[in-house]
Formats: sequence, structure tokens, C-alpha cells
Amino acid sequence: MGVMLSTNAGTSWTSSRISAPAGSEATVAAFAPGDSKILYVGGRSPSYSGLAFRSGNGGAAWTDVTGGFKSPPNAVAVDPQDPDIAYFACNDGLWRTANGGSSWTKCAIQNDWGMQAVSINPNNPQQVFAGNSYGAYCSQNRGLTWADISAGLTVPYVTGLLFNPSNKTLYAATSGGGLWKRAM
Repeated sequence: MGVMLSTNAGTSWTSSRISAPAGSEATVAAFAPGDSKILYVGGRSPSYSGLAFRSGNGGAAWTDVTGGFKSPPNAVAVDPQDPDIAYFACNDGLWRTANGGSSWTKCAIQNDWGMQAVSINPNNPQQVFAGNSYGAYCSQNRGLTWADISAGLTVPYVTGLLFNPSNKTLYAATSGGGLWKRAM
């Protein structure tokens, strides 16, 4: 499994190999906003099980941090203030690590099957957002508890989330329902 890395806005690329079962594919990647040398990559094995890897040196070396999740991640987000905190949105739920991937905890979200999206407020990383085919959810304590914020979504199937800190607005892309926004 490999990841392509660029340090010059895509002018050139280098390959970073990750030791994973033959036939594995990378599906998501994110760097720590506060330290671009810390990267998380998620993927799937040939048997469609989830994989997770972390690099602390810009992709020169990788550590397998695959946790308790069974399905491949659909999205990943890294806490902007603490790079040891990361979230993987997987079909079997939203998973959180607070120790750089040494252990993972499944977030307690009602209707957590098929998590497709995760986003963090960069100005207040206590505020985390997640989305799936049942709607959108918000945590005010770094993923420890969650509230359903789907009211107003006519098509609740959330496929992507983006928080804009300049206007404190959450944008939700939906499958067949367009782009929705909500002031937070």
C-alpha cells in the first residue's frame, strides 16, 4: 500500500510505501494541522477489513495503528491542537484515538452505522462533527458525547462535512439532497 506525498504543492511527488497486506488500498489520509509531519492514513485490506497507519516523520516511516474498527475508513480528521487525537469515520461507526492510535474507542452516536464524514472546528477542537445516512451529529467535548443536529435536512444522507471557522458554519454534502449549511 502506498501514499503519494508532495512538499511543493503538487509540482513533484514521491511515493511512501506502507507495510500492509498485499492488495491493500489507501482510502483516506489527513495530516495534523499543527504538525504536518504527523500523518494518518486509512485503508482496506483485500478482505475489506479496515486499516490505519500513522507517521510521525512526514511519511518516511509508518506504524500500524489499526484499531477495533472492522470496516475501512471513509473519512479521517486530526485534532488541530493535539495530533494524538484523531477520528476515523467507518461503516461500523466513528472511532476515536486519544493516544496516536495505540488504542481506539467507538464513539457513542445513536444510529452510528455507515459513518461517512467527520470534521473538527479548528478554533475549538472540542467541537467535532460526524455524518452518515441517518444525519449529522455534533460533540462539544472531543467526541465523548454526541447530539443529533439533523433537524432541517430534507435528505439526511450526509456524505461530507466541512466547518468554516470564519462564519461558524457547518456545511453538509448530502446524497441527492444538495449542500446544506447550519450556523453553529
